[in-house]
Amino acid sequence: MKRIIIIICTIYGFCTANAQFTTDEYKIFNHVDLGATVGTSGIGLELASPIGQFLQVRAGVDYMPQFKYNMNFGIQLGDEPTGKVDADGNITHFGKLADMLKGFTGYEPDEHVKMVGSPTFTNFKFLVDVLPFENKKWHFTLGLYAGRQKVANAVNDIVDAPTVLAVNIYNNLYDKVLNEEEIFMGLELPPDVAERILNYGKMGMVLGNYRHDIKDEMGNIIHKKGEPYRMFPNEESMIKSFIKTNKIRPYIGFGYGNSLSRDKKVNCSFDCGVMYLGGVHVYTHDGTCLSHDVKNYCSSIKTYMNIFNNAKVYPVIDFRISYRLF
Repeated sequence: MKRIIIIICTIYGFCTANAQFTTDEYKIFNHVDLGATVGTSGIGLELASPIGQFLQVRAGVDYMPQFKYNMNFGIQLGDEPTGKVDADGNITHFGKLADMLKGFTGYEPDEHVKMVGSPTFTNFKFLVDVLPFENKKWHFTLGLYAGRQKVANAVNDIVDAPTVLAVNIYNNLYDKVLNEEEIFMGLELPPDVAERILNYGKMGMVLGNYRHDIKDEMGNIIHKKGEPYRMFPNEESMIKSFIKTNKIRPYIGFGYGNSLSRDKKVNCSFDCGVMYLGGVHVYTHDGTCLSHDVKNYCSSIKTYMNIFNNAKVYPVIDFRISYRLF
């Protein structure tokens, strides 16, 4: 917040000081340019206008087009390693249980689930360009980007819906056996089957180990430091996660622009800078923050999490072409 206040005060100081040195050509809002941008911040539109001889303001919106990236997660049964067959070629407990679930429910859980991620990165922006040189081609920029905290989502692939549903059915069965509840309309499992299910444990995706003790609202420890963190499907038989950053993202950068026409109505420029994110935090649908609560990530997310945990700024490289409206 202190950084944001400093940037706003700096911008205001530039604007008030610069307003004293205006000419007719650079009079405040003497002309307005409409620009289209493309780059690492997405595609966007913006309006630009001078507020004196050495400053111009830009305001607009950037939208990141939807694209998808895939991550694969292994389904584990209790503490048993992922897979239907072990290293010696023997059928694992997971493999036996998968066959049982297929015969019982018609749904056979696969040993992996694919997660499909996509960005939801939309920003409104207000930028001030300082043009210190006489030719007005180079500029230095201060400003703010603002958008939703949630900047990306991930959900299990639709083709893996039967696997996630089968996992939920089994986990519901496990909970009933654990709590000694009837399965359905007075139906109870034979003792040897119930014991086998309890020995198997619950099905879930192990993403790492807890970084510290996890407590409930009453202060009771529900997960101890070092225990595996398992993500289970939610009540809708879905597996979801999302990424959050600050809503307000200060920006600093520089750029170069030039005219493409003799009448200077068509111009192009590029900008290079950084957008301060204030940290990137990854959450799962059960409320666990993978960035703060989990460590020793599994191989499927280790690279991603190492990047997110160290990402404080986002690089901005944009190309802009504009037309002078008046």
